[in-house]
Amino acid sequence: MRRSHVLLAIILLIFLFLPAVSFEARNYYLQIVIFTFMSVVIATSYDIVGGHMGYINLGHITFFAVGAYAFGVLFNQDLTLVPALFGATLCAVTFAAVMSYPFFRLRAHYFALASFGLVKLMEHVTINLSWLTGGSNGLKIDGGDRTTPVYYICLATVVLVMLCHWALGRSKLGLAMKAIREDEEVARDFGVPTFLTKAKALVISSLFPGFLGGVYTWYINYIIPDDIFSLERALTPIAMALLGGTGLLVGPVVGAVFLTMTEEVIWTTFEHLHGAMLGLVIILVGLFMPGGLARLGPVERFLGFLGLREEDK
Repeated sequence: MRRSHVLLAIILLIFLFLPAVSFEARNYYLQIVIFTFMSVVIATSYDIVGGHMGYINLGHITFFAVGAYAFGVLFNQDLTLVPALFGATLCAVTFAAVMSYPFFRLRAHYFALASFGLVKLMEHVTINLSWLTGGSNGLKIDGGDRTTPVYYICLATVVLVMLCHWALGRSKLGLAMKAIREDEEVARDFGVPTFLTKAKALVISSLFPGFLGGVYTWYINYIIPDDIFSLERALTPIAMALLGGTGLLVGPVVGAVFLTMTEEVIWTTFEHLHGAMLGLVIILVGLFMPGGLARLGPVERFLGFLGLREEDK
């Protein structure tokens, strides 16, 4: 554990001082790191429900989208950054709490299909509420170069979501979630409040993408339904968690970093083959590494050496 603490402290220090270093194409590389941070947060927050509890939520990106649009609307009403981010997060959490009742009446692939349908439903709602969201033309806020503050906000969010994931794995709520994942009927028979547990898990998992959606709008300054509700955005958190290894603290992190870096390399070298190449990478990893990158022998041994290996119990 001392080795892992030292390593994590070194990594955190590097990221803390990275924006202060002057180098060529600084903003470009900081932007890559920012989007990597965002990927880690979304994948790790998805794993709270998908990994700990075993419910594949294909609509996880809707929390991010609700936060993004709520922030844009509030910010355009002359609210300052902090109240607008708080309002965006509250909207995402409330949305998750409301949707938990009808959606958790479903299980397995029925839940997955219904949650994916929610993505398309929210896209149409956003387009039709053009007086509020800008419709298909998108929502715009006053812009500016916010790279450095967004970088630090995203870094802090990464730390918080990983601490939350770690704490849940060792809490009574986390134990109840894992019991549901193994056998929901048996968990209910042994006194686990299954619906309340699932609702709590969904609300907690919505907190971070909802907040990050607001940060994303503040950084990008412009959002449109076709982008924020796209199929790629909906499937990316699941792909990242599966690539890294679900139910593990480092799994979504490894998957998010791997997929984000792979996408960047493909974009810069095989721009016209991006979709096909990315799909090929996911298929190959799924075929030859079904347990995820974090469960590969060499990776497991390396993580064990660093003190970061965690068993999925």
